Amino acid sequence: MIETPLDRATVMLRTRAGLKPEPAARARLERLLHDGAGKAGLAVSSYVDMVETQPAAFEDLLDRVTVQHGGFFRDPAQFKALAELVSASNNAGHTVWSAGCGNGQEPFSIAMVLEETGRRSWQVIATDVSFRALARVKAAVYFEGEIQGLSPERRARHLLAGNTGHLVADPIRRKVRLAHQNLNHAGVGGSIPQCDVVFCRNVLMYFGPADTAACIRRIAHRMVPGGHLFLGHSDSPGPIARYFAPTQVAGVACYRRLAAAARPPAAQPCVQVQAADVIIKPVDLPGLLAAGDRAAALGDLRAAIRAFRQATYLDPNLAVAYFQLGAALELSGDAREARRAYGAAGLAMMRGDGGEDLSGLGGYTRVDLARAIATKLTAGGAV
Repeated sequence: MIETPLDRATVMLRTRAGLKPEPAARARLERLLHDGAGKAGLAVSSYVDMVETQPAAFEDLLDRVTVQHGGFFRDPAQFKALAELVSASNNAGHTVWSAGCGNGQEPFSIAMVLEETGRRSWQVIATDVSFRALARVKAAVYFEGEIQGLSPERRARHLLAGNTGHLVADPIRRKVRLAHQNLNHAGVGGSIPQCDVVFCRNVLMYFGPADTAACIRRIAHRMVPGGHLFLGHSDSPGPIARYFAPTQVAGVACYRRLAAAARPPAAQPCVQVQAADVIIKPVDLPGLLAAGDRAAALGDLRAAIRAFRQATYLDPNLAVAYFQLGAALELSGDAREARRAYGAAGLAMMRGDGGEDLSGLGGYTRVDLARAIATKLTAGGAV
């Protein structure tokens, strides 16, 4: 049986991100595929080929499928419950995990609550499957329509007005750490400390029953006994009695972590894009490419691949990033993925307007880069 482009995209989203196939979601995905193909000037089947082979194209589709947006203090009652938990805590260190943080309004809302309660020992860690969403959190700038959930008092206290929007003030930004996490992957946990509170809202709604159960288990293993889990109204957690008991805080329904049974072996660290505060390091494309070059020179090809791949997420039209990713993959022995990266570099060159400055980014002029890409794709550089 020949798979349709829609079937292929559904399988990709299911296997790579854990998104459940549903009739309503399928109809929406079909519209998104046609929209994406139209914007790219491609047939739908060719667009799905691009999504399959280009990480940045898949990232873009995933962003649109999962709707990367939110609001400040969305569901205010849950934040009042958080304030009560924080106010009742001791002076030891505590962590709130915003799992699936989207564009950042949720973790910054949490940080505002922590600031307002005066508890300096609390921190926030914000994670998301989307590097673009994390980059947006790192920028911490929001337009007028994105701050409607903030009272005039909170706007005055926690935001700085600028020419391009409203910037979250430093005291709030410093409370938030970022890391890249896919809650559908078994590696969740390496960069997450034991948490006292977890906000995982409107995330489980995208998962099927088996992936939802696995996600709940992974979250539970990163929580202290007695910790509290807040879900979204659209989320269905399924059977979670092994790990959580229903409870209420300030009249708000949530789940309390039961005493932990024997924990599984520590998970391998995930890709962490932020070590402290709210700065992704390296913070810019030249920095990422330079870091990749240094790692490759030192023989650390995994780090080089990671840096170059992150660069493609931040700018899906930067051909040199795809080319350097291809070179690192080729050196690592992954010829198939290297060829895909070289092909993505060629497509990025064709999409470009010729005006981008490649100086300092690997030393390539556009002509040199085009020739190098053509050589790799035609002369067996990556078979």
